[in-house]
Order: sequence, then C-alpha cells, then structure tokens
Amino acid sequence: MKYYWIIRRMSNKFDYRLKIVECAKKTSISNAAKVFETTRPTVRKWVYRYEEQGVSGLKDKSKTPHNIPHKMSKENEDRIEDLRKRHKRWGAIHLKMRYKLPGSHTAIHRVMKQRDLIKKKKKRWRKRKDLSALKATYKPFQKNQIDVKDLVDIYHYWPFMRGLGLPRYEYTCREVSTGCCFFAYANENNSSYASLFADYVANHLKSYGIDLATIEYQTDNGSEFIGNIRKRINRLSAFEKTLLKHKIYHHRIPPRCSYLQGDVETFHRIVEDELYDIENYSNHTEFLGKAYAYQLYFNYVRENRWRNNKSPLMLLRERAPHLDESILNLPPIRLEILLDEGLRGGYHVPGSVRRLIRNP
Repeated sequence: MKYYWIIRRMSNKFDYRLKIVECAKKTSISNAAKVFETTRPTVRKWVYRYEEQGVSGLKDKSKTPHNIPHKMSKENEDRIEDLRKRHKRWGAIHLKMRYKLPGSHTAIHRVMKQRDLIKKKKKRWRKRKDLSALKATYKPFQKNQIDVKDLVDIYHYWPFMRGLGLPRYEYTCREVSTGCCFFAYANENNSSYASLFADYVANHLKSYGIDLATIEYQTDNGSEFIGNIRKRINRLSAFEKTLLKHKIYHHRIPPRCSYLQGDVETFHRIVEDELYDIENYSNHTEFLGKAYAYQLYFNYVRENRWRNNKSPLMLLRERAPHLDESILNLPPIRLEILLDEGLRGGYHVPGSVRRLIRNP
C-alpha cells in the first residue's frame, strides 16, 4: 500500500514518519523511499525536519495562513462592534441584512465573537469517552505502557527518602487490557535502569509462556528510553537494545502528548494517593514490603471503576483463562541489585526474588 493511502488513514502519523527517518539514516533516502513506497522528496522533507527540529518536526503542522489578504478592515470591524452594542439581541445575519454590511455573515459573526460581543452558551456536559471497549480488544500483555515517576515531590514521602535512603524513582509498566501493574525502584533515571526494568518484566512474562514477539512497549521520548537525540543517529539506547534482544516492538508517542500514556499516568496518581502519601517507613525492608503488598492488592483485589468495577485478576480470568494467575505477581525490587549481578557476570531475577515469587 502506497505511503499516501497509509498516511491518509492513520490517526497518529508521528511513529510512521519516525520509522521513515530512521530507515533513511541507516540506509539512504532512495532506499527509504522504496521501502515505504513514497517519493524521495517526501523522505528528504521528514529527514530535514528531524535534523532541524528533532522529533517535534515530525508532528503535523497547522496549515492556517499567516496573512489573509481579503480579511475585513478594522473600520468595518469597529462598525460591526458599534452596531452590535446598539442591537444586543441581533445576530450576524440580521445585522448584515439591515445595514448592508460588507463581508459574509460568518465573517461578521467572527468579529462579534473575537470582541466578546456574544454571550457564551452554557456548555453541555458530555460523557467522557469510554475506551474500555477498545482496551477489551487487546490480548492480555499485548500492549504495555512504561514510564518513570519522580517521587521527590511527594511531601509525605520526601522525609523518609532523605532520612532512610529510599529510592527516588519508580519505573512502572502498566498493561492496558487488564490494567495490572509492575514496578521497581532506582536512585537514578537513565537508560541503564530502564533497560534493567524492561528486562526484568520481559523475563517474568516469558517465564509464563508469553510470546515477547507479539507484545508492545509504549514510551514517551525521554532520554531514559531513547538516549540523547543529538548524539544518536544509528545508535540504540540500552533500553532499545534490550527490547531488540527480546524482539519486543517499541512504540514512541509524539512529543507533548502525555495523554497517550493515560493508563500508566493514572496509576502514578493512584499509587501516590494510596501508598506514598499515607504510609510510614522505619527501614528499607519495610518500604519494599509495603510496596509489594500494594502491588498484590492492586493486581488481585482493587476494582477499577473505568473497567466495569473489575480487578486485573477478574479481567485476566475472563480474557485469558489459560494463563497462570501468578503472572500478576512480580515483586518490586531495587534495580541496583540487577546492575550489581550484571557486573558480576549475568543477571535476570535474584534468588531472593525468585523465592518470593514461588512462595509469596
């Protein structure tokens, strides 16, 4: 299918354009045009925008003209304002017919609206768009959103973090179909820890028979996921290398479109309200214990109002009854443990964590 027809039907063109640019960078303009069935000027345009503006250059731009030659003159706009103030109940069509005003009635209405001469109508309440039907079409663990939460701005948690040396960052993975969550902690936010977390979750899913080649990890364009944009051309970040190793598809959302990460962002708000903002800790072991208890509560017990008041366990039983329910049980850990084991020659899941999984 040719590029034009693919783009015409896509609601989010950013990721497709990004792949065209990456293909052109790795090979050539001509090869990218051939692979994506488009013209070389089209490929060259997106490569040029990417080099000039970064990932923001791949977003759609407004086609509104900067200058409008036939725009109504200021004198006519002032006259419309004066007539509207004299006839407060007259609309644009009535004013045009009565005073033979130049321009269309829509242009007159625009002037009235821009100058706050129209009383705003009471906004009708609209039901929030229900995405539960769309999420129900995904297979469990097919689509996953990953993000990092900075815990330093939580007023109640900050003294414990400083006094006990508790972690500052939470690495979170939320599965879209059932809403279950896995998370881990680290003191730094970088691609090394992001890759360790991705590997930790991937190995867990693989151990329960999930085909990693069929799942997707969605992230934003943070440096912990894609590395430094200015320095990388054909160089993958540690996070991307981990996904490539497991054959997991990586989907990046456009810049400043955090609403596309709504599921994982919602969990960040919930876990702050229900865990970090109310719990007290006396040591690091107690912190991990309470985090693990909350993870079990969230995945096995807590009902989600936007998923028909069902917990992730209930949805897993409905949509994938063949999967072992223990797949929802992945203890939160400090990612520094995995980093230390990697330096000693290989890492996956520490023995202490494996014992917790088998005997929770």
